Amino acid sequence: MNKFKVGEVVEVPESVMKRVPGIVVSFDEGQEKYLIRFGALQQLYFSEDEIELWDPKRYKK
Repeated sequence: MNKFKVGEVVEVPESVMKRVPGIVVSFDEGQEKYLIRFGALQQLYFSEDEIELWDPKRYKK
């Protein structure tokens, strides 16, 4: 069973996309990686341990 579901809002805190919410688009079972879409033009693969659920409260001052 996958930790994240398609459609969930996540972030990848240890990447160039830090503090940028992304949407889980799919899970590649062969690579065991999630495809995350950031905005309309960029999507990248990340492993489960690189991803966290998005929490907008984390960045509010």
